[in-house]
Formats: sequence, C-alpha cells, structure tokens
Amino acid sequence: MAKEAKKAAFKDEDDDKEVKSSANNGSIVELDMNLDDYEDFQPLPGGAYPFTVTKSEMRTSDKGNDYYYVGLTIHPDDFPPDYDVANAPEGLNLVYARMQKPDPKNRRSITAVKNWLRAIGMSLKTPRVDPAEWEGKIGKVILKVGKFNNDPINEIVGVEAKDD
Repeated sequence: MAKEAKKAAFKDEDDDKEVKSSANNGSIVELDMNLDDYEDFQPLPGGAYPFTVTKSEMRTSDKGNDYYYVGLTIHPDDFPPDYDVANAPEGLNLVYARMQKPDPKNRRSITAVKNWLRAIGMSLKTPRVDPAEWEGKIGKVILKVGKFNNDPINEIVGVEAKDD
C-alpha cells in the first residue's frame, strides 16, 4: 500500500505518466574534462554596453504583480578588447525585469516604462504598450560587477538610449 502511495506521488498530473528519477531522465552530463580544469566565468567590467532586445513579455510575480520580463544581449563585438570572449562566445545574455505593468494610478510604473521606451528609441506618443514591439530594438545598458552566492556577476544599473 505504501509503495502505491509513493508511486502516485511521482505521477505527472498532466499526462498521468510516471516521472522518471533524475538518474534516468538524461540529467547526467558528461564533460570532456574535469570541472576543476575549466576556467571560471568572469563578468564584463562595469560600464556602458550596447544591447539588443532578444525577448520581451509580460509575466506575473508570485505576489500577483504584472511586470515586463526583457532579455538583453550584448554582442561579443562590443566586449572590451581585453575581455576573454570565451566567457560568453555567443554574447552576454542579461535579464531586465524592473518594469511593472503601467498603471495610471502609479506614476512610478509609468515613469519606468517611459524611460525604457526612450532607451530603446520608441515613441511615447501612444497610449499602447506592446512588449512584442521591443524585440530587435537596441539601447545601452549600464552594468556593474556584483556578487551572487559569492560569485561575480553583472548587475544592471540602468538603461539609456544608445549613442549614435
């Protein structure tokens, strides 16, 4: 009886199939050398970098607040000359998720969206905010080096219009 109850706990609710343990579902990764032999990731030095918007969508936080989730990519050609491109050979991907859905009763939310639209060169002369229109737009991101779990990471300080 206890075995049946345990099995039921491992059923996928959507398709009623048993969920495989991590050892059986391909989660084991075989690398070409020991982890100790790999160099650690180094973040970009603090500063301003051009970016391209690669993803933009509305999401809802755990607290029920709507916000914009925006993926930014800094192209390797825009890395400083002394930065090792092997840290991010396809470009550095960052997430900018600091904008609440604009609410006319909350000026702060309106100002954040206006500043974002200015940074990516979009007109403010519209009542419509459509994050799908942001993909492919360019701007400039200001980064600093911070820490997460004692590892160095890039943190977004702000966004601005890209210099021409």
